[in-house]
Amino acid sequence: MEARIIKVRIRFLGPAKDLAGCDEVALNLPMGSSVSMAIEELVQILPALKDALPNYRFAVNAEYAEKETLLVDGDELAIIPPVSGGIVETDETIFVKLTDEPIDVSNLLSFVASPQAGAIVTFLGTVREFSHDKSVLALTYEAYEPMATKELRRIAEEMKGKWQICKVAIVHRVGMLSVSEISVAIVASAPHRAEAFAATRYAIERIKEIVPIWKREHFADGTSCWSFS
Repeated sequence: MEARIIKVRIRFLGPAKDLAGCDEVALNLPMGSSVSMAIEELVQILPALKDALPNYRFAVNAEYAEKETLLVDGDELAIIPPVSGGIVETDETIFVKLTDEPIDVSNLLSFVASPQAGAIVTFLGTVREFSHDKSVLALTYEAYEPMATKELRRIAEEMKGKWQICKVAIVHRVGMLSVSEISVAIVASAPHRAEAFAATRYAIERIKEIVPIWKREHFADGTSCWSFS
């Protein structure tokens, strides 16, 4: 009897696109294949990925997945390197957004305002002028948008679970940014300043850890590179 075949879409994100030389490929795999089996097949087709893959993570249909996760026909398997347009999720106390427009901090301050708040803490990440001992002209941020939005919301919910936070807003830019532009804004309100400070610091560290967003630095000498700092 002929083995049944499933078709899986493989998406390459951030620096993985450079190694693969393309945005995506389709794999035909035997039914019952796992993520690890798909990766083994992928390395045969694109050997340039082999050395990098041990440091990468994987997602199936925009959810982080283990190598043992089984795949089914029509799945999307995203190849996600280490992580350092307008999707928004919001409710009465949490606002998260990816945007290719400049971040309006005043709107975020208005969102987190609360009569229960005794403090509002704002963290702004900005594009610096020098990096790797070179002059920076611009940065390009790229995100796996459906998953990045989910992870930003997850971080906001973690903040509220760990500290007594009234409201939180997290907005991250995508696309090209010039020097001094705001790349990420985190604004949290809380009854007491210590909690607002702690939650905001926690959020930026978690963003660097789990949110699939990458930046490419463009230098004055005409070179560029992916950066994870």
